[in-house]
Amino acid sequence: MTSYECALELAAMESSNRLDGANCDASDEHPAQFKERGLEAASREDLLALLVATSLSGREMWRRARLLEVGMGYLMRGDLGGVILFDANGRLVTADSCAELTLRAVGVELNRTPRLRIEAMDTSDARRDCRSALPEWLAPEWIRPVIDGDERLGAVVLIPQRVAAGAVLPQGGLPGYKLRRVMEFIEAHIDQPMPLERLAAAAAVSPFHFHRQFKRSTGMTPHQYIVRMRTERAKALLSRSDLPLAEVAVQSGFADQSHFTSTFRRTTSMTPRSYRNATSTM
Repeated sequence: MTSYECALELAAMESSNRLDGANCDASDEHPAQFKERGLEAASREDLLALLVATSLSGREMWRRARLLEVGMGYLMRGDLGGVILFDANGRLVTADSCAELTLRAVGVELNRTPRLRIEAMDTSDARRDCRSALPEWLAPEWIRPVIDGDERLGAVVLIPQRVAAGAVLPQGGLPGYKLRRVMEFIEAHIDQPMPLERLAAAAAVSPFHFHRQFKRSTGMTPHQYIVRMRTERAKALLSRSDLPLAEVAVQSGFADQSHFTSTFRRTTSMTPRSYRNATSTM
C-alpha cells in the first residue's frame, strides 16, 4: 500500500473512531482526564491532517515529475517548434524557450502571473463535463494526453516547426538573423560568464540597444534568458548523465553548487537531485 493510500485509510479509521466515541458519556470521566484525552485527540487529528497533506503533496510532486519526464522525451527529438506541459487541471506546468518565443510572436504570453490556465484542458472530475473551447492559438492536433495507468496526469502540447518558422517577431526587436546568432552564441558558451558586452558584440549592436531589443524580441532580459538556458542545460545533464551535482553546476555555467541548487529549485519547483531521480535515463 502506498503512503497516499495508507494516509487515506488512517483518516477513515480515525473518523470512525471519533464517531464511535461520540456515544460515550463524558460525565463518566474525571474532568481533568477528559480534558487531557481531548488534547491528545486534537493532537492526533493535527498529525493526521499533516500526514494526509504531505502524502497529497508527494503525489502531486510525482505527477509533475512524470510530466517533466515525458516533456524531456519530446525535447530530445529536435524536430519540434516548441513543447508545453499542462497538468490535469489545465494549468501551465512549464514550456521551453522555443514555445515561449513562438507564442509571444503571435501575442500569447506564457510566462505570466497568474499562471496560464486553459479550462478546455481541465480533465479533473469537477470539470469532466466542461464544454469550454480551446483558445484560437492552440490546435487540437497539437495536444497529446499524458496517461499513467488509469490516471490522466495532464497533456503535452507539441508546436510544429512550421508554426515556429512562420512566427513574426515584434517590431523594434532584434532582426531574426541577429537573434538566432545571439541564441547560438549563448548555447555555445553556456558554461562561461556572459557579460552584456559579449552578447551585444555577437549581435553587432551597442549594449544599450541590445538589451532593449533583446527584451522586445523575447519578453525576457538577456540575464533571464541565460538563466533559463542554463537551467535547461542542467536538466539535460541531470537526466542523461551521472555527473556529480557540482560538475553539473560548472558545465551549466552556475557560480557554484549552492547557486545552482537555489536557482534550479526556484525555476522548476524541484531540487536537482529530485529532478534527476524522476527523469534519469541512466
